[in-house]
Amino acid sequence: GLAHLGVWRALRERGIEIDAVGGTSIGAVMAAYVASDQPYDTVLANARRAFGDNPTGDWNPWPSLSLFRGRRLRRILQQAVHQLLGSDADAEDLWKPFFCVTTNYSQAREQVLRRGPLAKVLRASTAIPGALPPVLHEGELLCDGGSFNNFPVDVMRAQRGVGRVIGIDLDFRQPLKVDLDDVPGGWSLFVDQFRTPRRKRYRLPSLAAYLMTVMVLYSISRSRRSRTQADLYFNPPLERVGLLQWNRFDRIVQRGYEHALAVLDAPQSRQP
Repeated sequence: GLAHLGVWRALRERGIEIDAVGGTSIGAVMAAYVASDQPYDTVLANARRAFGDNPTGDWNPWPSLSLFRGRRLRRILQQAVHQLLGSDADAEDLWKPFFCVTTNYSQAREQVLRRGPLAKVLRASTAIPGALPPVLHEGELLCDGGSFNNFPVDVMRAQRGVGRVIGIDLDFRQPLKVDLDDVPGGWSLFVDQFRTPRRKRYRLPSLAAYLMTVMVLYSISRSRRSRTQADLYFNPPLERVGLLQWNRFDRIVQRGYEHALAVLDAPQSRQP
């Protein structure tokens, strides 16, 4: 999701104005940054402080509900919102119209949020099932919207007065081919974690990556069908970047920027 910042930088440099924003999961956080209407350097510094603190670094020793406690992410989002907008900022306080997509676990449906405490709204959209605890909202459990809609161009299209739509996708998955007869046991996988990348025997996803990918498989399929609804489509190449590799902040942002420039310079680019 950090690649969104690089794309935004390229759009700003080309004079492309953004009037309304929305997103899902980390895309919702990036959308809120854009909607804050702060200078790019201010937003970049805020995001670097926030995500440099590893939002998913508080492993849960008793994972009855989630692999991570979620306390660190809560604190990081609260601090980021406070530094940009004030501690009590609501989603409707943003300078540009904003929405984020969540999954309503209680009702088994997609739910779009446009109002409410901004830090809590963002936490709901990023609460990856199994990885982070769900968020209570009006007596119902909300979690990451990626289960239903990870590329909500349709939600943006449905808004009144919307003209051209810019979509930033993160569909960088490549087919996974595993040259094994069977999945190894837990001990073998545990030992393999301590081998250097070149000496690893098993090219398998981590538990966290596996859970998060399974969660969005339907949404990925849906987003591939939704691409045609975007007038300008970006999909930064992040094949070698893991889902939780926050320490690659600058590299990810730069890739988003370079990709956006290439798309904008392409002869077939349909710019707003």
